[in-house]
Amino acid sequence: MNIANKLTLIRIILIPFFIIFAVPTPEWLSEPVFSFHQQYGTLIALVIFVIASLTDLFDGYLARKYKLITNMGKFLDPIADKILITSALVVLVERGQIAAYTVVIIIARDLIVDGLRLVVSEKGEVIAANVFGKIKTNLQIISVCLYLLAFYINLWYIPKIVYALALIATVYSGVIYVKESIKFIKD
Repeated sequence: MNIANKLTLIRIILIPFFIIFAVPTPEWLSEPVFSFHQQYGTLIALVIFVIASLTDLFDGYLARKYKLITNMGKFLDPIADKILITSALVVLVERGQIAAYTVVIIIARDLIVDGLRLVVSEKGEVIAANVFGKIKTNLQIISVCLYLLAFYINLWYIPKIVYALALIATVYSGVIYVKESIKFIKD
């Protein structure tokens, strides 16, 4: 297994730890050990999320630069990305920071795009990633970080604005994928 795939696996392994620290402890758990979690859990979750997000940046870079692209990497990397982002967004819903319907929109877009990619690939075609898909991912990552950071410092409406932009980029990139797919499906 090459270094790029190892980084992807590390990202997947970090996800449960992110969730453990990001989900607030119930109020009825007032033992000292849980007091630490309530004070520092979000900060630890933020650090874990940043590290996991950076592995996404580095695994792709290393795979392209050193020609380490494998079928395993092509399979695992997008799954790891989706699990990380979706887990983080579900945690933010649980914490009351974002609305559940926005996460449903993001998940629906991802399922539609993945389904269309599969249909198009069966025709021997590939839909290239578009810039709005990359913008979407980056804005989602930044918004999660901002929401977690907002637990400690007042960021006013900045997390909400960045998340709204992420949602717009999500929908727009999905529309682009649908339009591109229709061209191949009609042929």
